[in-house]
Amino acid sequence: MVTYKKINMAAANEELQFQVLNNQGAIAMEQRDPTTACDYFKQALAVKPDKVDTIHNLATGLKGIGKFAEALTYFDKCVAEQPEFYSALCGRIEVLNSLSRFAEAVEAANAAIKIKPDEFRAYADRGFSNLKQQKVDEAIVDFEMAMEHGSRSSADLMKVYALAVSLKGDKLLNSQQFAEAASTYEKALSIASSEEPPAPMLFNYSLSLLHSGRKEEAMVNMKHTVEIAPNFFNAWAAMGLSYLQDQKYESCIEALTQAIRIKPDEVEVQYHLGVAYLKSNKLVDAVEQFRGCLRVKPDHEAAQKALAAVEASIAYANRDTTPPPPPPGPPVISKRASFDEVAAATPDPPPPVVENTAEEEQLQADFTNLDIVETNLMAETKKMRTQTADAETIHDDDINAAMNGQGEAFVTMEFPLEQLTYPGPYPKGCRVERREQYLPDDLFLEMFKMTKDEFYLMRKWRQMAKKKECGMW
Repeated sequence: MVTYKKINMAAANEELQFQVLNNQGAIAMEQRDPTTACDYFKQALAVKPDKVDTIHNLATGLKGIGKFAEALTYFDKCVAEQPEFYSALCGRIEVLNSLSRFAEAVEAANAAIKIKPDEFRAYADRGFSNLKQQKVDEAIVDFEMAMEHGSRSSADLMKVYALAVSLKGDKLLNSQQFAEAASTYEKALSIASSEEPPAPMLFNYSLSLLHSGRKEEAMVNMKHTVEIAPNFFNAWAAMGLSYLQDQKYESCIEALTQAIRIKPDEVEVQYHLGVAYLKSNKLVDAVEQFRGCLRVKPDHEAAQKALAAVEASIAYANRDTTPPPPPPGPPVISKRASFDEVAAATPDPPPPVVENTAEEEQLQADFTNLDIVETNLMAETKKMRTQTADAETIHDDDINAAMNGQGEAFVTMEFPLEQLTYPGPYPKGCRVERREQYLPDDLFLEMFKMTKDEFYLMRKWRQMAKKKECGMW
């Protein structure tokens, strides 16, 4: 930048003015300053309004600062001038995605793929479009094609590819195809290949294992989920319900207590925690949970029955069982009294104390009936998995981050032929192995007898031969 600032722009001819402004914009883009870059590109276009590469540069910069509608206008100009300008087509797809115009983005991607079927970028862009439209299977195919054509090193793309596979697992899980869902989540987790995979993905994988009968594996992954995300309510709740079903009441109480810590007013968790306390014979704690449940939802029928049964049991256990006082001592009878006189003077003994067996039987019946309202693991965890599988709200940031970071920013600079001739030295920012791309378009056409787009559509070995022929090797 310092070198360019020394140039006397007022004395420079039009060609030099344009090159300096365009190249300063490209350098600003490399320095991750797209706002400044856009200013330079607009000044360059004021000098040469029809320079397609600079129009593309400006569109790329505008995309980088989130001015998608304006960026689309300039990408459209590029494509109108050069319908096979691949990078402009891909940029256009990406801003259409950002504007939620997904059907148009797919159409633009199809056109780009026809031009360069062996390039990954348009496949990846189309995958994002399909994923945002919930076309998960089509998105997976697109990401796999992008991987096949050279984008395996893109961490953001791998992340969203894993997400697409995970969303397919969500569909299988919600349709109760548990074994298929488990194998699909395993694939997603292997793609993510991280010590800390996304917690919703790992949680849903755990649910698919749980309902496939692989409970031990499921619990291992549930525990891993809460290690990654200690405030993941659904994981604590699902673990607690599973422990309750297995009659592991202490483990259930520990897990559901964590769930209540996160969501204190979650009615079903309070109710099932009360059941776990009840089964552990911790009746006072059970009453507290059932009452808490009814404070939030007074018409919770199961909690009403459970609370009534427990309170009746506590009252019965605390009833007064003190025996009646003994009768007064026998009267003093003279030694001369007859047998009949003694019998008349002696009161009858008190009747034996008889327990209220009917009340005990009713209490036992009430406790037995509580089993009917205990956990339905399938029903409760179904509510949880549908909360974590909402891709439209949960995963937008992941998709957009990958969309914005994907592909190589195609920003062009221009240099005079003498600065690009072997053996150099070459200008700052110049990629030596592709220095032909920095030639002005008209000079490139004169030397190579074709446009830059036509040149880059050729096979690599033909490009090499042409560069040697033109002295650019």
